[in-house]
Amino acid sequence: MRVLLLLFTCATAAFAQTNDASLRRERAVYEAVCGSCHDTSMADGLRSEIEWRETIEVMQGVGAKGTAEQFAQVLRYLIRTQTKVNVNTATAAEIAPVLEVSSAVAEALVKRRAEKGDFKTLDDLKKVAGIDAARLDARKDRVAFR
Repeated sequence: MRVLLLLFTCATAAFAQTNDASLRRERAVYEAVCGSCHDTSMADGLRSEIEWRETIEVMQGVGAKGTAEQFAQVLRYLIRTQTKVNVNTATAAEIAPVLEVSSAVAEALVKRRAEKGDFKTLDDLKKVAGIDAARLDARKDRVAFR
């Protein structure tokens, strides 16, 4: 049991470090691409992934410059920092970046939802194996149940 806990702790730490580095890169691209036209603070408030995709398309339509990869990084940054997710309807792929959990934890969340029904509270989510309660509490405004 101790070995499993140690392995889980090491995997979680490596996941967090990788995520921190990629988030810094995505933020730099976001600031370069979006900040070349306007103050990046204009992109405030929580939106859904679909709404961010539409916003990026509109910005491209009015002349925003960047490569397809740069716009993909901008979207990933916005998803990870300014997106709200409905944990009762979203896929694991949609949940993972918003709640900053691994794909395995997001899959466990979706599996639990399928087996036991919709989540009603943050406490329900905290019962899913692998969910970090403190991290979830920090993102509570980004979680929707309806």
